[in-house]
Amino acid sequence: MNNGFFESIDLEPFLSLFFDNAPDLYVFAKTRELKFTMMNKALLKRLSLNSESQVIGKTDFDFFSPNMAELFQREDCELFEKGKPILNRTWSVPNGKAGLDWYISSKYPLQKKSGELAGYIGIMRGISRAGNALEPYAELSPVLKYIEMNFATQIEIQTLAELMHLSVSQFERRFKKLLNTTPLKFINKVRVDKSCEILINSYLTISTIALDCGFFDHSYFTKIFKKQMGITPLVYRRQYFQK
Repeated sequence: MNNGFFESIDLEPFLSLFFDNAPDLYVFAKTRELKFTMMNKALLKRLSLNSESQVIGKTDFDFFSPNMAELFQREDCELFEKGKPILNRTWSVPNGKAGLDWYISSKYPLQKKSGELAGYIGIMRGISRAGNALEPYAELSPVLKYIEMNFATQIEIQTLAELMHLSVSQFERRFKKLLNTTPLKFINKVRVDKSCEILINSYLTISTIALDCGFFDHSYFTKIFKKQMGITPLVYRRQYFQK
């Protein structure tokens, strides 16, 4: 890329037009303090908002459930700690209709000329509306839907492979290539994400939550939860209520 050429160009009008006229792109930017500083029209519409002024200076906790906001901000902190882009991660977001919408998300750090991280820009695309660029991910839609509907039960990898008309080994390779994780790790992520929601919205015991989220062993649930969230389910619940 010819950096000298672009340094002489005012890109702001182009970026505003580009992002606001791309209905399949959900684009936003945040500061180091995790406050929104920009959001395109498609994402505003997705959040039932009318104006960008409604989001400037606000955080995820103003627009999403506490557990979703917590998960979003954990990933934000990861980006700032590493200072590197987070590419092509899969997110399931409640759609307000008792279901989930699936997105491919990437986040890119924004640096000042001094090299200091100033914030980041995030871009999300819905898998169900995938065009050519996301067509490979669209292949996984039946699998993601099945996991969404059955995470509380035992899920056989063979069953998921059959949904894509692949052998188990072919399916596992394809899944890992697209989502950069194994099917089992992804299933456990969905289960842990759901358990976070239940932990902060109920007084159910940890054992009951484990069972309700597809973990048939309390200690295994705690192990997987701590590996993903960095703390145990009990500490997660206590921290939330302390807040």
